[in-house]
Amino acid sequence: MADRQTRAGIHEFVFGALVAERDELLAFWKVLGFEVVEEGALDAAAADAHYGHGSALTSLRLRHPGCDTFDTGAVRLQLWKALRNEGLGNHDPIETGSRWMGLYTHDILQLRDAFTSEQAVQDWDLWVSPLVNAPLEKPAPSHDYFKRFVGLRETLVFGTRFRLAFIQRGGFDRPGFGTFDDSLPFKNTEGSHANVVQPANDFDTDFYKVAFDFETAPFGEPHDSGDEAPTIEALKLRDGELFRVERTRAVDCPSGLLQVYSSYMPGPDRRDLSRPGSGNLCSYSVRVADLDKLAAVIEDHEGAALLADSRDEFGCRSLVFDAPDGYAWIAVHGD
Repeated sequence: MADRQTRAGIHEFVFGALVAERDELLAFWKVLGFEVVEEGALDAAAADAHYGHGSALTSLRLRHPGCDTFDTGAVRLQLWKALRNEGLGNHDPIETGSRWMGLYTHDILQLRDAFTSEQAVQDWDLWVSPLVNAPLEKPAPSHDYFKRFVGLRETLVFGTRFRLAFIQRGGFDRPGFGTFDDSLPFKNTEGSHANVVQPANDFDTDFYKVAFDFETAPFGEPHDSGDEAPTIEALKLRDGELFRVERTRAVDCPSGLLQVYSSYMPGPDRRDLSRPGSGNLCSYSVRVADLDKLAAVIEDHEGAALLADSRDEFGCRSLVFDAPDGYAWIAVHGD
């Protein structure tokens, strides 16, 4: 275990916004249990050198009580004087460049009521997916008053400020995927899993396994999906669209997972909307034991690119890099 590069999963979900949106965003995340624990800044020149976007930056680190369990699932708000672009907004889930943040909840109906309210839809230009019921057993058994449903209930909520997926277990429990705080209004966890959608017909998780020492998660083996009604509904799939998917994780870490997708059907490429400086969810961060080792892996891996190795807005050494699939990542040191 001593030589593992990454001892935890996805450390932070990084959201870009304008400085003027600070108070509104802090109020939004507070309801989900995320509170500010650190603040930092870069001037425009330093931000350009580190993130490739020349605008003054103020960043806030937010943590949910569940982040303490595995040091995963926090939020970083990057507040810019000017954005690179508006970001992914409510573009469809299974498009190249797409990202979203997963959280588990004990009260998905209250969440749906909140996000489908007229005010929420109007203020955040929301797309709220249908409430999807995905049974664990395949083929799905019947359920009724005497035999309850066993599976997952899920709603995706995409808008101008955030791209979130809320999941509730029904009729079963399973360790991992976040730590619930039932004192919160929506009884939710920290960020439980991250998602990336690679270019069509180009599914590959090798880099993440080499660079981060990630492994295939239990019950997350690579497989094809997209031919079941709940999946089609939740992910707004086109007629006949299938995709490849695998769930990966840090060894012995049951939260902060990374799910990797790739459609078999060509479609829009949104990767330019999914970079530091963009609005909305624009990057993920990981903590690694040896930044020099990671830098060497990036340099040696075909298609990967090390973009910056310098001090970040919190005064710490940080790597900013592109994985071979074109997704921007941030790495910081962490034992």
